[in-house]
Amino acid sequence: MARFVDFTVTKLMARDHRSVFWGDRMVTLDKSAGFLDEPRFRAAYDRIRGAHTYDQYVTPHSIAWRLHTLVWAAKQALSLPQGDFVECGVFQGDMAAVICEATDIAAARRRYFAYDSFEGFHPELSSEADFPTMPGYIAMANAHYRKPGLYEGVVARFADKPYVTVVKGFLPEAFDAVEPPQRIAFLHLDLNAPKPEIACLEKLFDRVVPGGLILLDDYGWLGYRAQKDAEDAFFADRGYGVLELPTGQGMVVKR
Repeated sequence: MARFVDFTVTKLMARDHRSVFWGDRMVTLDKSAGFLDEPRFRAAYDRIRGAHTYDQYVTPHSIAWRLHTLVWAAKQALSLPQGDFVECGVFQGDMAAVICEATDIAAARRRYFAYDSFEGFHPELSSEADFPTMPGYIAMANAHYRKPGLYEGVVARFADKPYVTVVKGFLPEAFDAVEPPQRIAFLHLDLNAPKPEIACLEKLFDRVVPGGLILLDDYGWLGYRAQKDAEDAFFADRGYGVLELPTGQGMVVKR
């Protein structure tokens, strides 16, 4: 079925449309997707393309639109007078690498804090009950998130970027080891579990500066509905609504 869908989208739909974007389980027809023509973004995206298999489809664009959203948000954050960058959930560092390479974080003298357990899901704050529609999900995901040498590889990847601090440890406990910045302009949460993400928001939300961007990577995916419900409640208590994006991300702009 995956091969049939790939063929239908890339061969049949392409005959009748001026453009087809196919990636990250998302199809758009006759949209410009102009970010793919931006040289700096395209170069950064091409360097990480194929580094990880995100689903069963063989698509030409993978997570490019999701990365574009992150880069756009990072650029808006850099236009603010102050605030550093925080990412909770790094995996291989692909998203952080694209952000760093496609924006001017270094020139703006901003810092980038990249937190991850590099050992999979939090053993106490996450359970299969968080994923009722995806039985066996934690074991499957941990096979990737516990890959030997993952932490060392990410540290090496950013060794030439002194403004990036890679922190190993389960969240939110890792904040005790390396304190997050007091002023945050860009916050990216990608922990794939409701309790750790809410714990991070409770620690970091008040530190996000006015105009700061908060991106929730898993917010709009059906398999993470418990996460969406928890985050909707968190933001509603503070007078905010989350913008759900077709990429599966959620976005909030701090007032």
